[in-house]
Amino acid sequence: MPYKAREKTGEDRKRKKAQYGVANWSEYNRSLMKRGMLSLYFPEGDLKAQFINDAPYVQGVSGQQSTFKPAYIELIYTFYRLHGWGIRQTKGFMEDIWAMRGLDIKVPAFGHLSDLFAQLDIRVRQRCRDVARRLAKGEAVSLIIDSSGLRFGRASQWHEIKYGKKADRTPWRKMHLSIDPQMNIHQIAITDTEVSDSEGMERLMPEDAVIDKVIADGAYYSIERCQSLSAAGIVPVIPPPSHAVVQGRDNTTWHDRLVEYIKEKGIYAFHKKYGYGTRSLVEAQISRIKRCIGSTLLTQRTDSQEREGVVIANIINLWNAFGRPVSFKKA
Repeated sequence: MPYKAREKTGEDRKRKKAQYGVANWSEYNRSLMKRGMLSLYFPEGDLKAQFINDAPYVQGVSGQQSTFKPAYIELIYTFYRLHGWGIRQTKGFMEDIWAMRGLDIKVPAFGHLSDLFAQLDIRVRQRCRDVARRLAKGEAVSLIIDSSGLRFGRASQWHEIKYGKKADRTPWRKMHLSIDPQMNIHQIAITDTEVSDSEGMERLMPEDAVIDKVIADGAYYSIERCQSLSAAGIVPVIPPPSHAVVQGRDNTTWHDRLVEYIKEKGIYAFHKKYGYGTRSLVEAQISRIKRCIGSTLLTQRTDSQEREGVVIANIINLWNAFGRPVSFKKA
């Protein structure tokens, strides 16, 4: 019996919970240490040429281009997110890095950095060569979708206790996430808490990838969406409500087929047939983000928080590219 159902009935676990070990512990241990190496996050080649625009003025073009290139701002943003420092501390950290390397690379003022973060042009990138190759060849991928809340530095419960009213700005944001079964992040979105799971799903479908299956919990279910996905050749592995009934219309064929199958075979047969159990991977990925990177957004502006989510996704994808544990079940 699944955990949630067992909690409601109060029944004890019939089988002892399985214990797992790591078969490649030595290799995985080295990969964990590699995450802290500063050189991992720097690109190869001439850093100043990649980071600084030496010709901000272009003849015949009005105005000045940015002195600092997007790759440089993303690097600063990455260290800002990894270390969890304030922007001033991050600026000092970057200045010290360039001084130790003997490089004449300026660091934007901390106030300017806030504006640059909010304007940064950045997308989720696949760092795993195998996944990037498959996407380039047009091979289909399965997506697993879920969402979770993240705090950010605004007044919360203490504000309401002290002033007798809620804070003007919510202290929570919502992180919507889509991954593949290899735990690589394909899309991430940071939104207000008013954005429902169902609405957030629209932002998690990558435009440049072929999708064969979408796995999500019941909060994402709607007859129209599942029918639309099915018509597009995508298998929607989303359980319908327990009270769902057969509609018998031309535009409810997937819904009707699913309801009839669950009624005949049971919900757990549906889980097994369509691989619904892999949905636990996205929950594990959310837990990994909160444990390894943090459960609090560092930036305050909505635009910056949206880009902060992409920075988090790129860090996770980078870590996936060079070290993953190989688990085995203990006897």
